[in-house]
Amino acid sequence: MISLLNGAILAILFCIGLASGSAKAADVNSGDYLPAPAGTNLLVFYSQYATRNEYVTNSGQTFSDDTGLDSYVNILRYVHYFDIAGFTVAPQVLIPAGTLYNGRIAGTPFDAAAGLGDPIVATTVWVVNNKATQTFIGIMPYLFLPLGQYTSGEALNLGENRWKLDLQAGWYQGLASGFALQLTGDAVWYGDNTKAGNGTQTLSQDPTYQFQAWFSYAFAPSWSAAVGYSQFWGGTEYLAGVPTGNSTEHSQVRLELSKFITPTFQVLGLVQRDVATSGGFPEDFRGTVRLLQVF
Repeated sequence: MISLLNGAILAILFCIGLASGSAKAADVNSGDYLPAPAGTNLLVFYSQYATRNEYVTNSGQTFSDDTGLDSYVNILRYVHYFDIAGFTVAPQVLIPAGTLYNGRIAGTPFDAAAGLGDPIVATTVWVVNNKATQTFIGIMPYLFLPLGQYTSGEALNLGENRWKLDLQAGWYQGLASGFALQLTGDAVWYGDNTKAGNGTQTLSQDPTYQFQAWFSYAFAPSWSAAVGYSQFWGGTEYLAGVPTGNSTEHSQVRLELSKFITPTFQVLGLVQRDVATSGGFPEDFRGTVRLLQVF
C-alpha cells in the first residue's frame, strides 16, 4: 500500500498540469484551426472547473474511497494573425493560474496549491489556407516554460518544473449546410524535473500522443454546437529510472456550444468527461466557459 500511495503522490505531481491544461497535449476547441484574417487580434479568457473522485494505476487498481482532486484554473490567451511569405501565421501566449484543492488518495490528504501555472508560447502556421473549399491545415508548436509555482517536495504544484514541447497538427474541413470537421494530432516531449519526489529525485516521462476530433454544426448565424472526442496514450513516468505507475492513458467525450453575442464577442461553453483512464485521475466532470474578444 505504501508504494502504491507513493506512486499516487507522483501522479498528483503530474495531474497538476492536467488540471491547468499544461501536462496533457494542448486541447483545442471546435474552430481553432479556422484562421482569422491578417491583422486580427484575439483576447481569450478560459475559466475551468474540474472534479475527480478516484485514482487508477497503470495496472488497473482503483482507489475510490476518500480519493479525489478538484481544480479551478483560469487561462488568459492573446493571439495575433498576420501573413508572411504567403502563409497565415498566428503567434500567441497563454498564461494559466488557479488552485488545486481537496487532493487526497485513500484518505491521505495533500496541501492545496495556488498560483501561476507554466506559461505557454505558441505559433500556428497554416500550410493550407483554401477559403474556396473551406480546407485549412495548420502546424502549431507549443513551448511550455518552467516558470510556474513549484515547491520541491510538495505533492501539489501549479507548475511542473520542466520544459515541454507539444507539436500539434490540425485539419479543419468545412462541409455542406453549416457542418464542419476538425481533426488534430499531438506529440509531446518532456524535459526532466530534477526536483521531484522527495525534492532531489529526477522525474522523466515518455512522449505523450493525443488525437482530437470535433464535428460541429452552425445551426444559426451566430450559434454553433459541436461534439468531440479525445484519446491520449503514452506518457509513462519514471522516478529515478523506476516506473511510477503513472501515464497519460485516457479517453474523453466533449460537448460544446457557442454564440457570438456581438460580431466581435463570443461566449463558449464546454463540458468534458473521461470515459476510460489508466495511470491517473479520471475527470468526472470538467466545465469551461470561454470568452473571446476580436479586435
